[in-house]
Amino acid sequence: MTYYDDLTKDEKRVTIFKEAIKQNAHGLTYDLGTGSGILAGIASKYADKVYAYEINPLTIKHYTKANLQQYNNITIIETDASTHKFTEKPDVVICEMLDTALIDEEQVPVTNNIQKYTKKDTIHIPHSTYDTIMIGQTNITNITYQENNKPNFKEYSEETKYNETIFREKNNTHIQKEITLTSKKTGTINTIKLTTYTRVTEQLITGPTPMLNPPLLIPTKEKKVKKGEKIKIQLKYIMGGGLNTIQTDIQ
Repeated sequence: MTYYDDLTKDEKRVTIFKEAIKQNAHGLTYDLGTGSGILAGIASKYADKVYAYEINPLTIKHYTKANLQQYNNITIIETDASTHKFTEKPDVVICEMLDTALIDEEQVPVTNNIQKYTKKDTIHIPHSTYDTIMIGQTNITNITYQENNKPNFKEYSEETKYNETIFREKNNTHIQKEITLTSKKTGTINTIKLTTYTRVTEQLITGPTPMLNPPLLIPTKEKKVKKGEKIKIQLKYIMGGGLNTIQTDIQ
C-alpha cells in the first residue's frame, strides 16, 4: 500500500474535507498540491472549473491523471505552487499540504504565494490550524510522530495553545516562541509534544487522524521537576523548512 492509498483510506480525513468542499466549492477552484487528486475530484462536482496543481511528475503520471481523467472540468498543471504565477483569481483555494505544526510540508510557503492572486472573498480550505504544546517523558532519542499513542508519552503538563495559522493571511514561516508550562507532578521530563488541530472551515474542526497531523514528539535535555514548578520552553522552527529546523531548550 502506498502513501496515497493511506491518505485516501483515512476515512475521517476524507469525510471532513469532503463536507467542507461540498459546502464551499464553486466557480473557479484551485487544488494546490493535489497529489492523488481526491480533493480535486470532489470539488469538480460543485465548481465550474478546477485547476489541480502538483509539483511531482511521477505522482501526476501514476496517480493524478488516472484518478482525474473522468472529470471534464479539471485541468492538471505540473508546477511548484509556492512560486507559480497564477493568471486567474480563484473563488476557492484548497490546499491540504498539512503536517504537524506545518513544519515538514509546504503548506505555508504555498498559501503565502497564493495570497498575491486571491480576491477579498476567496475561500480557503482548510481555513486555519492551531498548535498546542505539552511537556512530558518518553524513551525516544529522535523526533518521532506518535501513532495510536505509541510511543508512550507520560504527560507532565496541561495541553497549551501556542500558535495559530490562518491561511487567508500571509504568515511568517519562522516560528520562535517562549512558552511557560506548569508541571503537574514530580519527576523527570525529556520530551515536548506538539499537536495540531485543523479548522477545515470555521465550523468544522478536526484533531489528528492517522494521515493528518499525528502528534510530534521532540526529545529535549532531561530536567528534574517538582509538582507545581514552572517550566520555560524555547521553541523555534521553520514552517515548510523540515524537521531539522526544530530547536528547543527547557529551563
